[in-house]
Amino acid sequence: MIYSLEINDVRKRYGDFEAVKGMSFRVRKGGCFGILGPNGAGKTSLLAMIEGLTSITSGSISVLGMDVATQIRKIQPRMGVQLQQNNYFRFLTVAQLLKFYQELRVAGNGKRNGKPVAWLLDRLGLSDKLNFKVEQLSGGQKQRLSIAVALLGDPDVIFLDEPTSALDPHSRLYTWEFIEQLKQDPDKTVVLTTHYMEEAERLCDEIMIMNDGKLIAQGSPSELVQSMQAHHSIQFRFAKGRFKLEFVKDMVGVIDLQWDDKTDCLRVQTREVADTLREILAVSENQSIDVINFDVNRPNLEDVFLSHTGKD
Repeated sequence: MIYSLEINDVRKRYGDFEAVKGMSFRVRKGGCFGILGPNGAGKTSLLAMIEGLTSITSGSISVLGMDVATQIRKIQPRMGVQLQQNNYFRFLTVAQLLKFYQELRVAGNGKRNGKPVAWLLDRLGLSDKLNFKVEQLSGGQKQRLSIAVALLGDPDVIFLDEPTSALDPHSRLYTWEFIEQLKQDPDKTVVLTTHYMEEAERLCDEIMIMNDGKLIAQGSPSELVQSMQAHHSIQFRFAKGRFKLEFVKDMVGVIDLQWDDKTDCLRVQTREVADTLREILAVSENQSIDVINFDVNRPNLEDVFLSHTGKD
């Protein structure tokens, strides 16, 4: 198997404070790899070491088979980095800024192929902003511009740091679709950091969760959810009459149940969603109690994240 990134027992210290504590993991070539963690988990320090922006205290990092500590000048032209905050030349137009960065990338790696600038701008909804100065762009437009800049020069590894943090829901969806297009190229690897669990579940093929400078979980979104061995929850709201709870307690798969007198709602924790749902609907019909609605909640990545990071 080919790996784009290999991190081996990496540590980062700032004086007496250790931000990254002996992390080891590998990122397969192609697809999207997500790095999740609460604020202060060490994500920024880890990425800064991978990107060659800060020194490695101990351990080793390999990007595209090259050692970051000794070969960073060969690696950086093959990386595209989109930062959450960028200080661009605000008095340049979008067209001038892109031309400037494109020439820098070509000078660094000698590649002029890859997606044309016009294609990038069209897909990111910036085609009509070419003659706008950077200072005239909204926060969300600047964020999308930073993604376009990261992709200039046809990089092999693309780092996206909170790429949709300043976007409205429509633009966020648009950006997700764009990233999904990037993933279709088997030669490119996207490394994504995000605080949006829905974003991570949709885009990432594999996810690493870190906390307090340590790797605490890694796997595909479905593997991480299954590892919790959590149970589904079904909430029923009834029109009238109290549901007889004794009928529910002995149903197959039921673990726990709660009744809310104020809302006439029944919440059931179960291992067998379909069977429990079928039986409760049958009992409610026999008791002539109308069901107004019901919601089925499955364990998701947010549950996994909160469980591993200990955050309420």
